Amino acid sequence: MTGPEVRLLEERRDRIVGDLRAIDGQIAVEELDEATGAELRRRSEVALADTLAALEKARAERPRGRSPQRIAIGLAAFTVAATAAVIGLAGAVNSSPTTTGGGIDLANVTNEELEEVVAANPDVVPMRLALARRYVEAGEFSAALPHYLYILESGPEPEALMYLGWMTHLSGDPATGESLLERSLELQPGNVLAQWFLANVRYFGLGDTAGAIPLLEAVIASHNTPADIVAEAERMIAEAES
Repeated sequence: MTGPEVRLLEERRDRIVGDLRAIDGQIAVEELDEATGAELRRRSEVALADTLAALEKARAERPRGRSPQRIAIGLAAFTVAATAAVIGLAGAVNSSPTTTGGGIDLANVTNEELEEVVAANPDVVPMRLALARRYVEAGEFSAALPHYLYILESGPEPEALMYLGWMTHLSGDPATGESLLERSLELQPGNVLAQWFLANVRYFGLGDTAGAIPLLEAVIASHNTPADIVAEAERMIAEAES
């Protein structure tokens, strides 16, 4: 795909993000009722997810393009401690069930087996989220993305929005990543992992250290946060305030 085509997709992405913010503003001043606003937001989020998927494919097809995985590696080289802390926190605070409703221990199920189960039961969201989460934590964004898009077609889902926002940031678009993470936290306030993701997006992706500090403070205050991540958050705050 050519550079101009990629730019058109980027412009479409930016318009949709603007639409989402406008919808929130209209709801806030009661120009839209909650039900109408929720439906408009759902449609915009699906359109945004489709656009992000097209952008990922387009960038991967460009001769000198960098895949999201390579961009993630580059970001990790720039901020190794923060990226490592993200992985650690994901494991520490993940409260999703490790078994299915039938008592199957997901730890003993391979990705391939779980893909078959999800294909046979496409609307069992917890299993689809568990599979997508595995891919994200392994850096296999292209494998995770279709699962998040499928989930979001049915409406906003906080974990899907959270990981989609983080992947979007790592793919080189922190502004859209921030918007998706903010929406995730609107749906699930106090989610420590989403707070940590958003803090990193603002701090490293957008250079908004002031906006990151309250989130870092919330991460530090949480009883679910491991000691090494608390230390990293404290270091980031100290650096921002120096």
